[in-house]
Amino acid sequence: MKTVVSGILNQERQQILIEDGIITATGQLSKTDLEGATLIETNGELYPGFIDIHVHGGGGADTMDASPEAFQTIAKTHAAHGTTGLYLTTMTESPERIQRVMETLEPTFQSEGAQVLGFHLEGPFINPDYPGAHAQQHIIEPNIELLAEWIERSRHQVKIITVAPELPGAEALIRFATEQGIVVSMGHSAADLSDAQQGKAWGAQSVTHLFNAMSRFHHREPGLAGFGLSDEEIYVELIVDYRHVHPFVVKAMMRAMGEERLLLITDAMRAACMKDGIYELGGQMVFVRQGVATLSNGTIAGSTLTMDQAVRNLLDAGTLGKQEISRVTSQNQSRLLKLRKGVIAPSFDGDIIAFDERLQVTHTIVRGNLVFRK
Repeated sequence: MKTVVSGILNQERQQILIEDGIITATGQLSKTDLEGATLIETNGELYPGFIDIHVHGGGGADTMDASPEAFQTIAKTHAAHGTTGLYLTTMTESPERIQRVMETLEPTFQSEGAQVLGFHLEGPFINPDYPGAHAQQHIIEPNIELLAEWIERSRHQVKIITVAPELPGAEALIRFATEQGIVVSMGHSAADLSDAQQGKAWGAQSVTHLFNAMSRFHHREPGLAGFGLSDEEIYVELIVDYRHVHPFVVKAMMRAMGEERLLLITDAMRAACMKDGIYELGGQMVFVRQGVATLSNGTIAGSTLTMDQAVRNLLDAGTLGKQEISRVTSQNQSRLLKLRKGVIAPSFDGDIIAFDERLQVTHTIVRGNLVFRK
């Protein structure tokens, strides 16, 4: 398949040739390049498609629904907001329920929206003192045998796992997961600085939704949050809906660490792109009011955020410039997970989005296929 995408790239009108899902040329293409190609003409600025490594659901569907239809809905919903690749993220439920999710992603699954790149297991190997919106009755200590079973059942589609490094058995599980090529992220954790440093030494590479569901940062005990801010080799997820983290803290964080290790995520649940109301997340009732999702006790329960809105939030606050958009939405993610994505250049995947002048997504292209047009 041959596709040509046109739009503004590096402040110039350019064409991008995509063949069999891979970018093969950019610039002003020849007549030969254009022959037989599907043309996608945009008037917007072109960026690499967003990669959301932590997303539970959207459009009324959730990963834990464990159905191809749910996965399809999530992929299509977020593609309309610029996401071209995502990792379906689980909740802490019974081992049997998680196993059912793992078994649902068949090799033959063909997404009509964002590319499903695998699973992010968020729990159940987390600290019960920091559950966030996860059901405490299903939280368990790290268990290699259980993880190995899920990896097998998923056909090796488990790509990320969140673990609390201070738990008994965490070292063995982190080392095992790392050997399997799985990115270990530390989160939902009471870890102090020493615990976090140990987690990294065992193989952990990132921190799950910085500041949320973890020991608090203190000037005499920086904890997991301080470790994530300061360690130059650790990536950090951040939810920029300005409800999970205050705008002032986001600005201070960006000034302290820059954008080189920042991973914008949505942590979106099924109410994303839906009306306010009552929804379910991880077997618990969630109340969504004015786009804010909470449990009955007021605990924030995921978000209704989309990746394009997260970008607009950072740009509006002056925290991020346009030139840094792709760094925090796709390049860092690609580097962490060893993907050939995040750059509009030959040999990279043809995942491209177009923004209009109001930073609204007008086109989403996944490996040369137009999956959304405004």
